[in-house]
Amino acid sequence: MGDTNTGLALAYAKEQLFAEEAGARPGVPKVLVWVTDGGSSDPVGPPMQELKDLGVTVFIVSTGRGNLLELSAAASPPAEKHLHFVDVDDLHMITQELRGSVLDAMWPQQLRASEVTSSGFRLAWPPLLTPDSGYYVLELMPSAKQGTVLRQQLPGNATGWAWAGLDPDTEYNVELMPESNVRLLRPQHLRVRTLPEETGPERIVVSHARPRSLRVSWAPALGPAAALGYHVQVGPLLGGAAQRVEVPAGRNSTTLQGLAPGTAYLVTVTAAFRSGRERALSAKACTPDGERSRAPRPQAPEAGGREP
Repeated sequence: MGDTNTGLALAYAKEQLFAEEAGARPGVPKVLVWVTDGGSSDPVGPPMQELKDLGVTVFIVSTGRGNLLELSAAASPPAEKHLHFVDVDDLHMITQELRGSVLDAMWPQQLRASEVTSSGFRLAWPPLLTPDSGYYVLELMPSAKQGTVLRQQLPGNATGWAWAGLDPDTEYNVELMPESNVRLLRPQHLRVRTLPEETGPERIVVSHARPRSLRVSWAPALGPAAALGYHVQVGPLLGGAAQRVEVPAGRNSTTLQGLAPGTAYLVTVTAAFRSGRERALSAKACTPDGERSRAPRPQAPEAGGREP
């Protein structure tokens, strides 16, 4: 009963199933099958893209009145392989096809990329050779301009390789060349674009210091990989309870309340990105002592009276 919060379910799957902290292993294929009978009450696009950025292959089975355009965008490409429309009583009709597609995702039949970041990605391919039958030559070069060709030779039992140290927001041509004296194997090609660089907050400014409050501002994370939001954490330098404030994207300041007078604090501003990564910056801040008591003003003499 209640609403269909698919976006929250996808975020839960990312945190509890596909995160390394939850036991997911880098380089191991990841597959999600989403069975739905209609639309979602919350946004699906952002959390689904986060899963895809982690290298998750997304299959969708719609048994109701799903929106074709929205579901096609949510499924992994190509949609005709990863999106199925079928009545709930006829699910058995797509069982074999869906099973075969899932197996293809788990054991790729061709060169594919996953775990794409701003500085690299992981490649996987089917076992085409053995250690005794040959070796692989893997080449990588930027698509838009002539540059240095990165080349890596791998043994015949290799089925994957991770490139690192690449430029952000750049398209690369990848070529996998199986070299064998036993049989002729064609090279496999792929184009992969790295994610835009994720830059965290800069230049924290503390202002409007009061005995029990501080205002914190920062230069926001701009560019193609703008932050999805921020959280600001403040805690006493000498130890004690810390508080955390959530700040939505588009804002770059907040007022921290409920602080203690005359106390030194550590303020940390953290930007959260679509990839699930975070970038943080910290600064020290102090609240002033409590307001000084003001001397009482002399009262005006009463009518007819004399000043002392």
